[in-house]
Amino acid sequence: MSRLIIILVFVTIIQGQRRDIDTTNCEDFRANFNLKKIIGSWYVVAIIPEKHFPVNQEQVTCYRVEFSETDVAGLRWLINKTFESPSRKELINRIQGTIVRQRYHTVPPFDVWSRSVEEVNGCFQQVLSLDTDKSDINKALTHEALMQLHLMETNDSGPFLLQILWGRMISVVIYRRKQGVSLDQLRPVTEMMTKLRGPQLKPKLCDKTLKDLLGLRS
Repeated sequence: MSRLIIILVFVTIIQGQRRDIDTTNCEDFRANFNLKKIIGSWYVVAIIPEKHFPVNQEQVTCYRVEFSETDVAGLRWLINKTFESPSRKELINRIQGTIVRQRYHTVPPFDVWSRSVEEVNGCFQQVLSLDTDKSDINKALTHEALMQLHLMETNDSGPFLLQILWGRMISVVIYRRKQGVSLDQLRPVTEMMTKLRGPQLKPKLCDKTLKDLLGLRS
């Protein structure tokens, strides 16, 4: 059974950026972002797909992502350990501002480090991604992928963390502090995304945890 595990968020889906809009600064959208409030574990509960989303990928796998802050010195140390010159020098020059690390608890797990984009709240650009199971650290990947983290408070459903993307397949990845959500609970999210980026496709809810998925394959 084919399942979409959204490790695509940074590593695969943003192979090409949309050229009809300015993606260099997250469209200057002023997100509700406070690093202290988003630190910790969140669960993917749904995505809103773009029109390029493959029709045969109808199901979304639930998984956990842990957000944390990394200091600039720590990330520079990792890059020094990972890359040879001149790539190393170019990467180090890009490291500035707030650095967010996302640990994707997929199989295998992997980490993504992103730096803040100056003057646009919640806007980040990926610096480095690394499969945590790899013994060869030189296989780490670098990308220019953009995302924006937006915290949406709701009265009934608790806060949602929205990971807004400017790729070609997914408009937004939706997280909650706990698993499970309904389409009705997602209405504030879809309304906001419609105002921000125009008409949206129907959200796809996650339907299986990674644990359940591994059981199906065994």
